[in-house]
Formats: sequence, C-alpha cells, structure tokens
Amino acid sequence: MNRKLRSFLRRRGATPDEIARAEREGRLLLLTLDHQLMPGRPQYTFAEACRRASFDVDAAQRLWRALGFPGAPSDERLFRDDDVEALITLRRQIESTILDVGENYEQLVQIVRVVAGSLAKIAEIESDALANAVRDRREESVPDDEIAAQLADSLDWSRLSRLIDYVLRLQLRASARRKLTADDPQAIGAEDLAVGFVDLVGYTALSQELEPVELGALVTRFEELAYDTVAEYAGRVVKTIGDEVMFVTADAAGAARIALRLTERSAVDELLPEARAGLASGTVLAQEGDYYGPVVNLASRMVELARPGSVLASSEFRDALGDDPGFVWQRLRSRRIRDIGRVEVWALERAAQPVTEP
Repeated sequence: MNRKLRSFLRRRGATPDEIARAEREGRLLLLTLDHQLMPGRPQYTFAEACRRASFDVDAAQRLWRALGFPGAPSDERLFRDDDVEALITLRRQIESTILDVGENYEQLVQIVRVVAGSLAKIAEIESDALANAVRDRREESVPDDEIAAQLADSLDWSRLSRLIDYVLRLQLRASARRKLTADDPQAIGAEDLAVGFVDLVGYTALSQELEPVELGALVTRFEELAYDTVAEYAGRVVKTIGDEVMFVTADAAGAARIALRLTERSAVDELLPEARAGLASGTVLAQEGDYYGPVVNLASRMVELARPGSVLASSEFRDALGDDPGFVWQRLRSRRIRDIGRVEVWALERAAQPVTEP
C-alpha cells in the first residue's frame, strides 16, 4: 500500500491492525470509503451516544429505524463523536423549532422517514457512479490500493454536502412559497393543481426482452426526458416508477404542453417506445411530497385509457385550460371508470398552427 493512502487512513482514525486486515481481506476500498464518509473511531454503544447527547434512547431508536436501519446492537461500540454531535444537533433543533414534533415524536418520525427515503435514492445514484468508476479502473488493471488513493483524493464530501444543502434550500423556498401564498391560509395541504401521468406503452413486455444494461439505459433516458420536459414548463416531477412519471403544475396549459411534448419526444426517440398521457385538474391533498385524492386517481385512470401517442383529459381539465388557441379537443365517448364512475373523456392535440410557446 502506498504511504499516502496509509497516512490518510491513519488521520481518519483507522488503526494499523484495521488497515492491515482490510488489505489482507481485499476490503481496502471499503475501509477508505468508510473513513472518508465517517471519520473517527467507533467508541460508543447506542445508549452511550444517546446519554452523551442527553437524548432519550427509545426516541433515538425510533428515529434510527425511520432512517431505514435496523435497531443497533445494544452492546457493540459502533458510534462515533459525529453520531453524538448529530444527536445533539437534533435535540437542539427539537427544542428550538416552531414545528410540532408530535406526542412521542410521531410527526418527527414521519418527517425523518420521508427525508430518509429521498436521501437513500441520492445515495443509490452516487454509489452507482462510484461502483462504475471502480469497475472501470479494475478493468484497466489499476490495483485496489491505487484506486483507494484516488478515492480518498476525489471524494470531497464537504463539497457534495454543500451542493445538497444549496439545492434543498432552493426546493424548500419554492415549495414554501407555493403553500404559504395559498388563497385560503387555513387550507394548507389542499392545492388546486393540474395532475398528469405519462407512461411508456409496452414497457412490461419490452423489459422481458432487454438485457439489464439496455433496460437501465431506457429507464434513465425516460427519466431524463421527463425531468427536463416537466422543468421546462414549470412543473414538478412527483415520482417516477419505472415506465411511468407523475407530475403536477400550477396551471393546465403547462400540464398540457408537458404531456404533448413527452408523447411527441418519445415517438421520435430511438431508445424509447411510444408514450401516452392522462390529465386531470382540481383540488388535491399534498402530503409528504406526494399528492392524493380523486383528481390524482382520475388522471392515473386516464392514462390507462389512452392509446399510444395520445393524451386524454377530464372535463375539468378541459374547462381549466379554456380556449387556449394552442390546443384542439376531440370529445370521446364517456367511460365508466372503476371506483370513480362515468366520466367525460377528451383527447388533447396541438393546434395545426400553434401559438409560440412560452
């Protein structure tokens, strides 16, 4: 092992025995990553860390599980000074915040669970990139100790955390502005929005035929196209599930342009099958970053009725869009939709001579 890497690991808290054992067992990369992300030596049990932070052990266990981890073994010293500092920071935040953490921390646990789910996805994306980089260097016959040294030099966690902090503040500002400027301040959580679903036709059958790498490329391309298009027209991607994306916008025109553009782009994309879309609008319940209610259900069912390359919408969505000259409508026969009842269905298309889009 080169001297620079050994010095890095020692500064980060790794013992000589730990370094030698990792080298023998082929875990040098993992040891470097561990000490890059979590420097220092584990020296506290879970209960000891909680006591040092003056934090209730049972509450801390609930929050630990909400992060997505099983209960920590009671007698193993797995926790560092950074873990104690995190608990102290959390305790001080609870003591000073105007937000209701709930009796027995129920609301705080719920918030932690949602935030942890989002951060877990970021971690998966980052770890995919890291694993691919390591694989490429191993294919080039670069020794693991050299890869570990490169990892120690290149993985600047403080820089990445600053970027995450910046993006989170931007997103929080935008979300809070939208909710705190509602017409009815007592109705925070209920929003009037246009809701859209877009999915790829024949994805299930196609996924059985493609190699994993090809399927991954297809999903990545669809997500890239969806996020770019939704952002272009001031919408927000709520979630993607394989072949389907759900989005919301403040106005029907933006949702209409997103749905049409996504179906048009997928039709000419060499990698993607054709897409179809469903749209509805009205009052939805916003909770934990997702949206619920009959409007969401209706938009989801609309996409199931749509043919490849088409966009279907509800009567309420058509009324919300009004007489915008950039679009034309075709009234279809009404349909009875399971759990919703009979609804009017409209096909949305671009006008032959569309006005210039904003």
